[in-house]
Amino acid sequence: MYIAFSACRKESFTTTESVVVNTDTLWFDTVFTKVKDRTPLSVNKQILVYNPSKESIRTSIRLGGGLNSHFRLNVDGEPGYAFQDIEIFPEDSIFLFVEVHPDPNNNSPEFNPLIIRDSLLFSTNGNESKTMLIGWGQDAHYIFRDSIEADTTWANDRLPIVVYGYCYVKPDVKLTIEKGMKVHFSPRSWLFVEGELAINGTKEEPVLMQGDRLQPQWEERAGQWGGVWISYPSYGSTIAHAIIKNGTVGVYCDSTAGRDGERNITLKKTMIRNMSFDGISGKGSTIYAENCVSMNCGRFGFLANQGGDYTLYHNTFYTDGRDFSRQEPTFAYLNIRRDPITGAALETYPIRFSFLNNIVDGINQDGEIVGDLDFSKVGSPSVIDYNLLRSSNDVYFGAGSNNIALDQISYVDKNNYNLDLDTLSPAKNKALLLSPIIPQDYCDRTRDSEPDIGAYESQF
Repeated sequence: MYIAFSACRKESFTTTESVVVNTDTLWFDTVFTKVKDRTPLSVNKQILVYNPSKESIRTSIRLGGGLNSHFRLNVDGEPGYAFQDIEIFPEDSIFLFVEVHPDPNNNSPEFNPLIIRDSLLFSTNGNESKTMLIGWGQDAHYIFRDSIEADTTWANDRLPIVVYGYCYVKPDVKLTIEKGMKVHFSPRSWLFVEGELAINGTKEEPVLMQGDRLQPQWEERAGQWGGVWISYPSYGSTIAHAIIKNGTVGVYCDSTAGRDGERNITLKKTMIRNMSFDGISGKGSTIYAENCVSMNCGRFGFLANQGGDYTLYHNTFYTDGRDFSRQEPTFAYLNIRRDPITGAALETYPIRFSFLNNIVDGINQDGEIVGDLDFSKVGSPSVIDYNLLRSSNDVYFGAGSNNIALDQISYVDKNNYNLDLDTLSPAKNKALLLSPIIPQDYCDRTRDSEPDIGAYESQF
């Protein structure tokens, strides 16, 4: 009788509980690219799905990418992409087995992104949860939350560098990035430098730093990664002939001014564009920039904050409203920290600046350059002269000033990030001939004896 009663008893299922998954992210940091019978080999990883209830439970599991996913799923021995009403006994568990299958013979970004992402989606009694799946998709050098421990050079061997999470250059260590290198960053990833950074691009082979999404719709989209972060005790870093795009902040320097006569960073002939916040940003730091272009940033193209020492010669700063609803000017220099609510000054900092032969432009007719200074903390000499400025503030155009109030200016093709000067530019022949001279422009073209304001020497 007991056996007959037990056989007929209906199994009880919980209608409120949810399953517990033993990981929220599954990493495939090693993907074998050998091919056997046209099928790439992959490491196999497992996930434990646990039922904490004292009753049985039903859960549905599927790959977010479905049939188009690069991942393969096996649930208790059954392969597939979606599984409905999988039963798990009380306080019991099942195993999921996952593989990633990129095609090592296809490096098209439409088929194989640099980093392959998907998710496992769990639906249990109306409760939704997911586990992220992340693996490497193309042949590249991958840096996965790692540090540079000794002097290192990234040289162009036809494989890009891909950073996931961060790459940290330790103090007293130098990272050199040679011409032609392409460095890609996953979302929220940074190149974090407390040692020394040397980027040695050329006009023909610039160093490219951008996000890891290479599809056309991501080609110029801001905010895809963090940026280059220079921090104390980093001194003597240099960036030449680089294109840094589509991040949060192009170059952020938060070091203290520190050693006399030594810069935190020197930038030359570098373009920074499509940053969701700032192009070049310094906080109490020492920055030198020459023949650089900072454009299309969501907040500031250039920001000097909480004092510091800033030297800017022959640069072009420009932002329109194409991709951002901006509230800040293109260019700002500050040595006062204010209460964000009352506006009262909280702290002041020493600052020194030399802004010569720069273009500061945008669509804000009231002004694209703003200073907020406690003049008792402004070091000498500090000068803003021979610039072409979009501003209605008379402070920049008083007696003895050689600044030019910008009304109309045309660029060769600003929509495609070419801010070369057009035929009748007001910047032509109006720059100060510096000593020592800066003999070339952003494009390595020779500046004549009557140089032009900005990063470009007009060819008209």
